[in-house]
Amino acid sequence: MPSFGAASLAALSKCHPKLQAIANEAIKEIDFRVLDATRGRDAQNKAFASGNSKARFGDSAHNYVPAIAYDLFPAPYDWNNRQAFIDLYRVFMRIAKKLGIPLRCGLDWNMDGNFSDGWDGGHYELHPWREWAKQSKLYEG
Repeated sequence: MPSFGAASLAALSKCHPKLQAIANEAIKEIDFRVLDATRGRDAQNKAFASGNSKARFGDSAHNYVPAIAYDLFPAPYDWNNRQAFIDLYRVFMRIAKKLGIPLRCGLDWNMDGNFSDGWDGGHYELHPWREWAKQSKLYEG
């Protein structure tokens, strides 16, 4: 059975308990890493400047404590393996639904079941994240 490594556990520990619950159930079924959770001002500005994020600091679900988003990387750890991201999406969305947790993925930003509205397959956030942000604190880092 897959399990989290130290880096994944460290990132996951910064996440909202509901995101932790989903990930802890999912790892029992599918192998993946938690790459990122909370990003402070400097990290978010770097992600924006490099094009890895479309959001400036304060406009990302990653900028809060606890984190209301995380970035995941499914096995076999190949950024070009779209099917691995889709498989992870199916597991995560099924578990979120079972747990009653509103979750959105960057595979389907508008949540219509169609993956044509963008590709950020590793990004998952509590939905709507701005409502969840009201219960969290902005993280300067």
